[in-house]
Amino acid sequence: MKIRKFKSKDGKEVSKIMIAAFKSFLGDKFDRLDLKSFSPQVLKKISNTESYDGEVVSYVAEEKGKILGYIRGSAHMNGLGSSEVVGVDTSSFHKGVGTKLMKKLEKFWKSKKQRKISTCVSAHNKRALIYYLKNGFIPEGYRKDHFKVGVDEIILGRFL
Repeated sequence: MKIRKFKSKDGKEVSKIMIAAFKSFLGDKFDRLDLKSFSPQVLKKISNTESYDGEVVSYVAEEKGKILGYIRGSAHMNGLGSSEVVGVDTSSFHKGVGTKLMKKLEKFWKSKKQRKISTCVSAHNKRALIYYLKNGFIPEGYRKDHFKVGVDEIILGRFL
């Protein structure tokens, strides 16, 4: 398995993976805005960008030409990075894809001298919560109805 930077041509495959991943825990709360945020066009636009205060980077896990997973994170000049999203193809669960993606993102954060990383996970998304805990994140807070009514978020952080 190879971990590499996201390329525009990856948009369609990554879109399918992310839509399936988010539908799996949002169920009927998955809506047209979610669909739009994981469209190939949006993924291409936001996956690898720079701004005045930081950088966003995205990686894919690929094996034999097939994309197995996607991760996106950011680094900011104030030393506070974030893990934005991660998704793994359902046929590749429990094969280390997510862990390898996180290791690559960690290298990016360290190269950008980030001191702390934050993320949030839907409280009922047990698979994602376990993933972040296994990768060294700890709960730091809770947001009721944060992104959607009826979907609470657990705030997680990790010092590098």
